[in-house]
Amino acid sequence: MVVLSVNNIRKQFGVEELFSNVSFSVNENDRMALVGANGTGKSTLLKMIINKEDISPNLSDGTKGAIYFSKGTTYGYLSQDVIESLDHTLREEALLVFKDLIEMEKRLTSLAQEYANHPEDEKIAKQYGKLLSEFEHRGGYDYNYRVNMMLSKFGFSEDVINRPIGTFSGGERMKMAFVKLLLLEPNILILDEPTNHLDVSTIDWLENYLKSYHGAILFVSHDRYFINGIANKVLELENQTFTLYQGNFDDYVRQKKERYEIMLKEYNLQQKEIEKLKRFIAFYKPKPRFVSRAKDREKKLEHMKKIDRPKDEAKAIRFQFDGQVRSDKKIIYFDQCSVGFDEAFISPFSLYLFGNDKLAIMGDNGTGKTTLLRSILNEIPLFSGAIQRLMPLSIGYIKQNDFDFVSDESLLDYFCDEFPEMGEKAVRNHLGKFAFTSDDVFKSINVLSGGEKMRVILAKIVLKNYDVLLLDEPTNHLDLLTREALISAMQSYEGCIIFVSHDRYFIDSIANKILYFSHKKSYVHEGNYESFKVVINELDTPYEEKIKVVHKTKEKAPSVNQKNKIEKRIKQIEEKIELLKQEEWKEENYTDYKKMKEIEDQIKELEVEYEDLLLQIYD
Repeated sequence: MVVLSVNNIRKQFGVEELFSNVSFSVNENDRMALVGANGTGKSTLLKMIINKEDISPNLSDGTKGAIYFSKGTTYGYLSQDVIESLDHTLREEALLVFKDLIEMEKRLTSLAQEYANHPEDEKIAKQYGKLLSEFEHRGGYDYNYRVNMMLSKFGFSEDVINRPIGTFSGGERMKMAFVKLLLLEPNILILDEPTNHLDVSTIDWLENYLKSYHGAILFVSHDRYFINGIANKVLELENQTFTLYQGNFDDYVRQKKERYEIMLKEYNLQQKEIEKLKRFIAFYKPKPRFVSRAKDREKKLEHMKKIDRPKDEAKAIRFQFDGQVRSDKKIIYFDQCSVGFDEAFISPFSLYLFGNDKLAIMGDNGTGKTTLLRSILNEIPLFSGAIQRLMPLSIGYIKQNDFDFVSDESLLDYFCDEFPEMGEKAVRNHLGKFAFTSDDVFKSINVLSGGEKMRVILAKIVLKNYDVLLLDEPTNHLDLLTREALISAMQSYEGCIIFVSHDRYFIDSIANKILYFSHKKSYVHEGNYESFKVVINELDTPYEEKIKVVHKTKEKAPSVNQKNKIEKRIKQIEEKIELLKQEEWKEENYTDYKKMKEIEDQIKELEVEYEDLLLQIYD
């Protein structure tokens, strides 16, 4: 069953046409990923679907296309500005979902008061009875419990639900937006960058949740792992047109490559035919006996529908980082390091980094990842321990979302001023490697999008020969194409990289070491993200429970008798946690916030004990 139909729509801003002749449909079980470069109109299309952007008239006849939801279909739209007011508390914002029920509740109270004053008035009694029936049918007595339960599910404890949303981080605000959507329970979820600002464990939870979501999903994402895990269709926006591919992201990449090769073959065959016709015309036209034949060939050439050479978009962005080779030398030693302010965020860890190591720092939001980067730069003192630079090092740093350029110059002038030794021609060639071509270089930096500004930052940093790069969420705002280019550049970089990221594909493509923070503990893993997951799977524990990998520091192994006792207790805890999770889904519990809180607190206590016992066995 089709829940959404998009028919022949077009969008134009000023003189710039984003796309035209767009038609597609979303079925009730579709998980459709919308992909394409930044600035091509993906978010605009989502806003057109929910009627927050107008459809532009078609150039041919001035008519407009149409967008339809099937009868009875409800949608929920997630964007970075879905929260109505940062001054609202979490609870106030969540209750906006039920504003009709709240108004109905107020009306019931008013009617009850009127009836108390005029008990003989049957009209009031009838109104009250009808409204009460509708109120009960729509879950009027449950909405407060549902709000409390969902906030709790997303990790918002009772002591923070009355805090203003403006006091929370970007990731927590995104969680709040999801709370609102899931309380609505729409037939189709429309999501714009749903993984932005979420930590890895929350992304994993969300991915698993959406896999079994009862409705359709249409989403924009630059997270390759996420698209692979969710999508069964991929709709690509490229060169102002949409192309639909069946399958997940890997299927899309394979089909796109096959499609490119077919189009290139057709283009080359046509070029050969064109050259053949041109040679025939040039040879026979001067000969009077063959003029008619030559003219026939000219007409054929004139009316031939020319095939444009397909673009190999993978070659659009190409750059590299330069750095010194110190692959066999230790360059940094983290000696029993811990970060924190009034108290330690994590337990101390020790780690050597070599000259070409690629270290990914992972963990939930607020566990101290960015704080550690700033401690490496000596901007913030460590809570304990020391970071030793074992040789002189030049260090480059890209902060998270640091797009506040003070200059209002054009991109070209900005780089010419920053690097006067290069000259204008070299600057333009350099910017071209970052997809800033033609008139793009004359844009003011202040009007660039987040993704474009990130490319500007990358274009600057690659001109420095740093020995170490510190990168804090470098893929934020980057489209898939630019992420692939960044991965390629970081893979070939011969220096050391220390980076914070929640992008699992990005981490897996680059990291050879992982430093993982969770539950105030730190863990070091030798290997990439895939091997990191394997270690977790060997512990036979779901990833979202965040059971940790083995720390490199070994303690005395337990005896056989001790190990048997520990394994027995582990089994008991597993069974107890499973029972408690079943309790969470009983109506008498999930409709009672205090009971839900008690159950979740018990689960958390058992999980902490469980983790400690596992470490005793496997450490």
